[in-house]
Amino acid sequence: MSRSVADITCLRPSPHASSDIREWVEVLCLAGVILAGLGVLMAIHEPAVAQEVDERTEQISIPYVPKDLSDPVRARHLLMRIDAAALKACGDMGGLSIPTQEIIEWSDCHHESFARGVAAFHSPTLTRMADTIDPWIGSTAQKH
Repeated sequence: MSRSVADITCLRPSPHASSDIREWVEVLCLAGVILAGLGVLMAIHEPAVAQEVDERTEQISIPYVPKDLSDPVRARHLLMRIDAAALKACGDMGGLSIPTQEIIEWSDCHHESFARGVAAFHSPTLTRMADTIDPWIGSTAQKH
């Protein structure tokens, strides 16, 4: 009696073996096929690469004149420009969805960038005005 290639590769038992042995061989054959499939998937799947955290700080210039620091109306406009620059530095751009814009507006990045921007001017007047706009600028920001 000759054996076919299918009988040899799956190691099928001869018809004389008991049904228990046949079931075990079928289970082992199925497990082998599953393991071979997993081996192929693992071979073609690339390992996950951790994303690098972007630690760079984007610097955005904010033009001003000395009068912007003394005149309350001009100081308010300067604060608006600082806020817009902080939002831009944190990823805000035109065309973002409203939920994404809100996430950026309420992010630590935005608050910290705004606080650093205000502090860079070394103006007590500007700092007081910013404190009324963003409570993070006051004592809370100094604790971080």
